[in-house]
Amino acid sequence: MHGFTTIPDTNPDGEPIKMIKYNEGVEDELFKIYQKLIPDLEKYYDYKHRKTEQMMIEWYSAGVISTHLCESSDYIKRKWVRTKDRDFTAVLFLSDYQETVPFDSDYEVYGGKLEFPQHKFGFNPTRGTLIVYPSGPHFINAVAPIIFGESYIVKFHSGAGLPWLYQPDNFPGTFKNWF
Repeated sequence: MHGFTTIPDTNPDGEPIKMIKYNEGVEDELFKIYQKLIPDLEKYYDYKHRKTEQMMIEWYSAGVISTHLCESSDYIKRKWVRTKDRDFTAVLFLSDYQETVPFDSDYEVYGGKLEFPQHKFGFNPTRGTLIVYPSGPHFINAVAPIIFGESYIVKFHSGAGLPWLYQPDNFPGTFKNWF
């Protein structure tokens, strides 16, 4: 994605960290597309859509270490406590996974898999793919390290009319059935 700075932010130890940017023009266009998907999401997850948070463009460069993340809750005193008003998370990949040459560093990345360790699966980046999943502790996730290139994703969260509770029995099978 040309136009972004090419030097990543770093932590106090000089290690690269994930950068987050916002772009109202991109957000407006993506929100129009996302609005068309909301009825299908409401039906699939059996909820009523209430809000969509601001969309973030996340940039992962080589060397960025992504920690495991739960988008709606924090682990406090040995239990999960909902600390954010989020029910679903959406990730839109803007990069393509590529592990062979030729390699176009403008849009290809080696690494950057979106991983869900509890379910033992993940998604290699594919430009234009949108993944929507519950934001709760059952879907803790991380972005695998970037070996070469850079990964760009758009991430945003949405909320239901009532707090949505993941019930595993309502979603039998594996990720192959879910996605």
